[in-house]
Order: sequence, then structure tokens, then C-alpha cells
Amino acid sequence: MKCSYCENNSIYHRKHSGENLCGNCFNKSIEHQIYKTISKFKMLKPQDKIILGLSGGKDSMVLLCNLITIQKKIPNSPSIIALTINEGISEYREKCIIKSKEYCKINKVKHKIISFKEKLGKSMYEILEIYKNNYGKIYPCNICATIRRHLLNDEGKKLGGTVLVLGHNLDDVSQTFLMNFLRKDFNKISRMNPFLEENNKIYMKKIKPLMKIPEKEILLYAQNKELNFVNVPCPYKIKYPILRKRVQSFLNNCEEYSPEIKFNLFKGFVELSDILWEYNKKLRGKKINFNTCKICNQLCGKNREICLFCEIKEKIAPY
Repeated sequence: MKCSYCENNSIYHRKHSGENLCGNCFNKSIEHQIYKTISKFKMLKPQDKIILGLSGGKDSMVLLCNLITIQKKIPNSPSIIALTINEGISEYREKCIIKSKEYCKINKVKHKIISFKEKLGKSMYEILEIYKNNYGKIYPCNICATIRRHLLNDEGKKLGGTVLVLGHNLDDVSQTFLMNFLRKDFNKISRMNPFLEENNKIYMKKIKPLMKIPEKEILLYAQNKELNFVNVPCPYKIKYPILRKRVQSFLNNCEEYSPEIKFNLFKGFVELSDILWEYNKKLRGKKINFNTCKICNQLCGKNREICLFCEIKEKIAPY
């Protein structure tokens, strides 16, 4: 088939839109969508200092590649610091760090690496051993995600960051929205609002410029651009049956018959998160007071005194 926009042969059929795209037009469409998302949701300002969570996988590499391009094209663009979290997952994370270092060095991007071991005194493997021996069943992904989120925000602030840029794609956002809906966690949905700006000293503003791009398209783009990324999932993600994997499988199955389903979920998420945020403002007054951790002052569950991160620190401290 011919490309829908030029005379070249198509390499990709976009089911949800009916487009056929050659390699060049496909790449341009991804780059345009990233720029359009940043512009529409007013994600960046010239005075911002970007902290980009760089894992070494396809999403964060594609994101860094495009932010570097935008930075070169637009005068007074925000500066970028790439921040990599080393959980201590042997072999897997080591490969990711090598590729992240290489890319940052070639493109002259400041790169900072911090580890679980450095910040908590234990690697991911050691934390899981403590939990297995003393606290019973636990899902590694839940612990890892909690620590990573906390460290990205805290270390990013120490580096002077004002905006935390994450490589979450359409699949990630639609899965998270559906998971929070299934858990009836409407507060989380309201705080995911992409128009929301964190207006406090605790959190950096989080932005997700890839949030309207399907995962398979990011993979194809990364391959077309010959980016050197790690293309294997974390071993813990494969081994443990977390809810996200079940939701992911469900949505992928639905997508076979309804190619637009993840885009519909995204639109629903944007509308609902905005409604819920405005509802909370009216319900609680102009300033919305969520439950906060008595140790670190970050947000925690409704019936909790300390957040999950501080709970993990307390549990592993004696060992």
C-alpha cells in the first residue's frame, strides 16, 4: 500500500484512524503528536528546569530524543537533566544504565544516577528478601513503583527541577485510569488531571508528553530512529500477576475489535479527572486538603498515618 500522505510505500497501518504511513510520515506524525500534546496541555514554560526519568527503555529514550530536538529548535527552551533510578535488579538495570549513559554522553545531556542502595541502604533484591522472610506475600512491582516515584520527585527537586517528565504512553495512562476506576480511587483520578499544576513545595509538576501515543507506535518509532534502548521487560513484571497485567491483557483484547478503545478511555479520563477535581474544590473549599504522611508530608491513603514509602523504610530499617 502507498502512504496516505506521499508516494512512498506504507510500513504501518494505523487502525484507529485508517491511515497508511511510510517511515518518514510515521515519524513526523509521532513528533507532531508529542509537540501538540506539550502545547495543548501547556506542559512546559521557558523558565522550567526539566527532570526526565530515564530508564533506558523505548519510552524514555523516545521522550529524551524529542525533547532534545525541541530544545534545539526553540530558543530559551527549558534545560534537561536525565535522572535514572537504579533499583539493583542485576543484569536488567545494568544494561539500561549503560544505554542511558551512552545516549546522554553523545547528546551532552546531564545525567544523574541514584540507587535504592544509596538512599535506603538496601537494593530491590534485599528489600524483597526482607519482606518474604518477615512480612509474607508482597508484589515487587508495588514496592518498586512506590520507591521510584518518591525518589524521582525528591531527587529531582534537589537537582533544582521544576517539572518531572515521565515516559508514560497511551497504554500506561489508560491502564492506570481503569485500575483506579476499578479500585474506586476517585481522588487519584482527579489528581491525574493533565491540566493540573502542582502548586506546592512537596511535588514537582508531572507531565507525560507521550500520553496520547500507543505503546506499539513508540516501539516502531524508536526502531525507525535506531535508538539504542533496552527492549526486554523487568523480570519481576513477567513473574508476578499484578492487576496492571490483567488490565493490560483485557484492553489489548478489546482493542482487537475496537481499535479506538484506549483513545476513548483517555478522553474519558481527561473529562472525568477534570470533573472530579472541580467537584473536590467545591466540596472542600478552594484549597483541597488530602491526607498527608506524618513523616515526609507527602500524600498517603485516607486511613493511613504514614505513606507507603515511609512504611517500607521503617520495615527494612532493622535488617
